[in-house]
Amino acid sequence: MASDGRTGRPWRRARAQVLAASTVCVLCGHEGAGDVDHDPPLTVIKALGLDPCDPTLLRPAHGSRSRCPVCGRCCNQVKGNRTTMPPPLNTSRRW
Repeated sequence: MASDGRTGRPWRRARAQVLAASTVCVLCGHEGAGDVDHDPPLTVIKALGLDPCDPTLLRPAHGSRSRCPVCGRCCNQVKGNRTTMPPPLNTSRRW
């Protein structure tokens, strides 16, 4: 299996550097991000031949390891490969 550049020591260092600066999720605006999101999306970064471990291309985000304590989403996974975050689902019910 080929690595996409998001494993190993360089990835961990870049991720730690971004999260040391801020843990406010750029996707929902809530505190507690423990993952990072590529900006632009990873497919664009790869197409341009850029380094996916470049900290200037990463932003704090909630992910599978750090679900948002306020909105409850794994923002990075919800966003996926899109450039914007989809609106939250309306889960309220009117009886």
